[in-house]
Amino acid sequence: MVKAIEEAIGVGISQAEACKIVSLNPRKFRRWANPKAHRQRTSWNKILPQERQAILSTAYDEKLADKPLSHLMVHGHTSGNFIASISTISRVFKAAAIPREVKVRRKSASYVDAHDLLDAGFSLLCYDGSLFDTDSGVIVWAIPVLLLPQRVLLHVGHSLGGVSSRDLTNAVDEALVSTPQYILDLLIAHSDRGSAMKANKTKEHIRSLLGFPVHYGRPNTPDDVGWIEALVKTMKYHRDSPSHFPMVDDVLQWFKKFQDIYNNDPHSSLNYVTPLQALSGEMEAILCQRKQNYLDVRRKRLYNYHVNKQLLCKQEPEVVLLST
Repeated sequence: MVKAIEEAIGVGISQAEACKIVSLNPRKFRRWANPKAHRQRTSWNKILPQERQAILSTAYDEKLADKPLSHLMVHGHTSGNFIASISTISRVFKAAAIPREVKVRRKSASYVDAHDLLDAGFSLLCYDGSLFDTDSGVIVWAIPVLLLPQRVLLHVGHSLGGVSSRDLTNAVDEALVSTPQYILDLLIAHSDRGSAMKANKTKEHIRSLLGFPVHYGRPNTPDDVGWIEALVKTMKYHRDSPSHFPMVDDVLQWFKKFQDIYNNDPHSSLNYVTPLQALSGEMEAILCQRKQNYLDVRRKRLYNYHVNKQLLCKQEPEVVLLST
């Protein structure tokens, strides 16, 4: 078509008339007649080869081999070896055929009144009971006590056979020993409606300690206390949890070990900051530093992009004719 229009122009027909005959826009004809060199664009924020290699190196680190991708992201910021988001790490692993996936948890419905308390500046003391079986046949009950919104596991109490009001109040007393005073001033207990939780001795004891009545979730609605339910599930099915417990002492040893693991693991609800860092007030500084890390690495990648672009411009461009 371009050749036909050029021949028509050669015999004296104007370009506009020749294009009108074949129903072609003159501007498109000029673009087809004088094609520009076609260069494939590359993203300037693409991770650098050394960054990709550093990410892949963490996959074979013995200390990080069984950790989720969120831990690798935090490790990259902490060590300074690489700065990348969880999705970027996942793409690098997928391209290298490393069998790791990002597990996305669905958000469960939460009790509105409890969220209103948190929004108003209160802290919540959550507790519950969950049983652990042993090979010896003895049932051990775990009584974890969780502090919100920092998600700190203050204490893991225990009892044999069942959970009584005394067992629950003892666990709460132990948990409050390590709680800062500024949190105790605005601390409210929050639990489900179990028999030990609703016992008069429990309510009176906690009210005398905190100065506020106990806050309960709605009947038959475990989602109202979703935080402590999630904690109990993590305690039972954690990646480091033993497959079975031969004796009672093995269960107690796991309770003690789990508290340290849980409080030092990055949590998605805290933007992958550990509970102890959130409790100590380091959360804002850590998140600001990560944001600055992302900005710095973006500038580094942009500089690398411009350097490579200048090198390509020095080479002879390869002209690719677009088909008509």
